[in-house]
Amino acid sequence: MIVIAPRRVPAALFAVAALLLAAAAALFDAAPAAHAAPAVSAGTFAITPANGELTADPFIASLRTSAACPAGFGASAALQFVLPDGSAVTIPGARESGGFDTGPFTLTYDAIGGTLADVIGAPVADGDHELRVTCWNGTGDAAPAAFSTTITSTGDTWTVKSQAVPTATALAVSPAGTAVAGAEVALTATVDPAAAVGKLAFFDGATALGEADVASGQTTVKTSALVAGAHDLTARFTPGDAGAFVASSSAVVPYVITGATGSPSATDTGTGSPTPSDSWVPSPSDTGSPTATDTGSPTATTGDVTSGGTSGEGGTGGSGGAGGSGSSGGGTGGSGSLAHTGAGSALPLGFAAAALAVSGVAFVRYARRRGLLTFGSPRHR
Repeated sequence: MIVIAPRRVPAALFAVAALLLAAAAALFDAAPAAHAAPAVSAGTFAITPANGELTADPFIASLRTSAACPAGFGASAALQFVLPDGSAVTIPGARESGGFDTGPFTLTYDAIGGTLADVIGAPVADGDHELRVTCWNGTGDAAPAAFSTTITSTGDTWTVKSQAVPTATALAVSPAGTAVAGAEVALTATVDPAAAVGKLAFFDGATALGEADVASGQTTVKTSALVAGAHDLTARFTPGDAGAFVASSSAVVPYVITGATGSPSATDTGTGSPTPSDSWVPSPSDTGSPTATDTGSPTATTGDVTSGGTSGEGGTGGSGGAGGSGSSGGGTGGSGSLAHTGAGSALPLGFAAAALAVSGVAFVRYARRRGLLTFGSPRHR
């Protein structure tokens, strides 16, 4: 009798799983707590004036960002002073109207309710300090990206650490949206502020299309080199003086080039390429190729296996051998049948069979006499 031991595998598996869970819990308890990542840069902003007194109220007159707030976070925006511990204090007094996620915007200040030290609740130490413009949505959530610039304070004065003015570049394409291959396409870029000095370069993905100097904040480049297909067009502003203006790029403008209107159609016979109706292409009814009704191919009605295959007039398929009369009197049997083909070799094969039979009988008789081969009970002589 076979005795089967109780099944203990599930219990062992549960025990192993419990140990693994316990180890994982210990590992997570030992890991340090994650800290929130710092705000991602949405760009910079320019301050007017570029220097002033820390004791003034307001200490700045206005600011302008280099781009729009992140999409969905245009309900409100404000200037903040970043403290040494990383926290930020909002500086009040800005006139704002919302819609800050539609493009670069300006915040204008009247009074902030005291000096900068009064607003942040601590003296402004000498050195560099970050000013940040933060955007919020309608429910009070801050955007994941913020604008930033740095001021340097000395005593009761401050100045922007970098005098470079942020810029914003926009691209327009004419004709809008699409054009045919070979047509001239005009790319016009506009730089804000219009006083920015430098060059505008135009690109199709990573391929350069042209470059021109900025004149009154704008320039245009024309091209006929766009091939059929989808394109991603952009414009990039490079300032002549990096200390005066900040470089910027436009948003991608999707564009489609269609095939030229003079392209040959599928039925064009002048291209030299065969079409489904070209007469030189053999069709199923072409007399040069055998069809199902071709007399050169054997059919099921020419002869059956008895009369046409083994002893018929034309081999396996009829009167023409295996290939029919269309292939010079048959492929297997030539001008005869399978029976005819075998006639030439029947006589030698008969002699070979007879010789083999005689040899076999002689061998059996010899083997029985020698005791090498027995059949049933031995015979007595």
